[in-house]
Amino acid sequence: MATDATAAPTPTGGFHRTLGLRDVIAQSLSVIAPAMSGAFLTYLASTKAGGATPLAYLLGTLAMLAVGGTVAMFARSLSSAGSMYTYITHGGGKVLGFLGGWCYAAAFLVLGGAVLWGFGFFTASLVALLTGADPAWYWFSLAGLVVIALMSLYDIQASTRTQLAILLLTMVALLAVAVVVIAIGSPPVSVIDGTTPVADPGRSFDLAAFWPSAAGVSWTGVLFGLSFAMLSFTGAEASAVLSEETRDPRRAIPRAIIGSIVVAGLFYLVITYATAIGFGVQQATTDWPTSVAGLAAVAPNEAVGAVVLACAALASLFCALGVHIAVSRVLFAMGRERVLPAWLGTLHPRWGTPWRAIGLDLVVWVVLAAVSVLFTSRESQVAIAGGIDSGLTGGVFLFTFLAGVGTPLVMGVYLLLGIAGAAQGRRTGRPGFTVTGVLAALVGALAVVGGVYYSFVPAAPGAPIPLQVAMVPWVCLGIAVAGLALAAWTRTSRRDVWADMGRIFDEV
Repeated sequence: MATDATAAPTPTGGFHRTLGLRDVIAQSLSVIAPAMSGAFLTYLASTKAGGATPLAYLLGTLAMLAVGGTVAMFARSLSSAGSMYTYITHGGGKVLGFLGGWCYAAAFLVLGGAVLWGFGFFTASLVALLTGADPAWYWFSLAGLVVIALMSLYDIQASTRTQLAILLLTMVALLAVAVVVIAIGSPPVSVIDGTTPVADPGRSFDLAAFWPSAAGVSWTGVLFGLSFAMLSFTGAEASAVLSEETRDPRRAIPRAIIGSIVVAGLFYLVITYATAIGFGVQQATTDWPTSVAGLAAVAPNEAVGAVVLACAALASLFCALGVHIAVSRVLFAMGRERVLPAWLGTLHPRWGTPWRAIGLDLVVWVVLAAVSVLFTSRESQVAIAGGIDSGLTGGVFLFTFLAGVGTPLVMGVYLLLGIAGAAQGRRTGRPGFTVTGVLAALVGALAVVGGVYYSFVPAAPGAPIPLQVAMVPWVCLGIAVAGLALAAWTRTSRRDVWADMGRIFDEV
């Protein structure tokens, strides 16, 4: 491992460079989890964008290309397991870098847990649909936890190859469902209440999905939908954490990041359009926000609905794996430089994986879930779970609540990344870098606003805002303030550590 000319001493041991382009593409797309997000998370954007949600996702794709372009430009010159932490440190300085690494690790710790518990309720829902049984969702999540622990600890290449296979399977299956839904066209009556007539039944081609006024929503609603659409792309940059494990990172990482955004964006465009058609574009403004099931809600029969659930379950498991791989590398990089406890910066002598960071991440997932459930009343869990009051409530609650906490944090990191990219572009005389960084900062700021919007505005007029939702921005602010306080302490009390921060990386 090389370092810059004035870097801290190279740590003992190093990653094995075994990964190629398809492996890092699998990492980015697995964290994006198009099958899970396309099937279910689209409803978050639909709460404001309604039938124009496809337009929100089109704009979201363009916005994320600015973020991905900024990461790609950094990745062409810096190869580090710290990824966002290292990039922001080099572009924006050590305070922003520490804050970015701190918030990125915190966000992915939370989001990984959200997706893992989501895997539990997706799988339990599938079993219930197929058998009529009412299994406990958490047993599936705990089984998934074991699978993730084993796959991340022993062989990273086996993990990425499995991720790629599952990605292809689930995306192709959902695209097939989408084509069927579009071919059938809009239903004669609402799929939610079964009585409200839908305009133009049987219609498969409707450009109203790309024009707000025709869909019955405002441009403001579409812009808020864009914020939630960006959530569906979260993790496109996750391949960068594998830079030190990739054979040709300068070429492979940028291609993986931009390629995964383009592929996911096209996929989301088809899925959201199919869902809008399945509800009826104008009717979707009313019906889509009430259905977390998304594409599954407009499936023509239970068998097709089961395919959607199965794809979402598989995608969520491997999304959790991808998030877990990403956060363990960031924790490792920060531990390696001793800005976090040094024991995190240790690779296993045999498997070459950051085994202590892996273990910490898994423990945090379990603790977060236990604390969240124990300190939230059943009534609040049902409210946050969208009114679901069944054996699945706990899983839906954890998925929704933890995703709500992690989203503003990771979008805030995108904002810091944009600032760092703009600064790096000006410093190095690269105007393209500067422009891309400014755009990334702008869309990151917009996405932060969208991420906390429902903490201040009720989801429906007159509806109460659950305490756990209202506290999200304050929890995120508390995490950021804690990071700044730790940075200040490190800067004054551990000056040698502060001086070497962000300076261990491979020169590419």
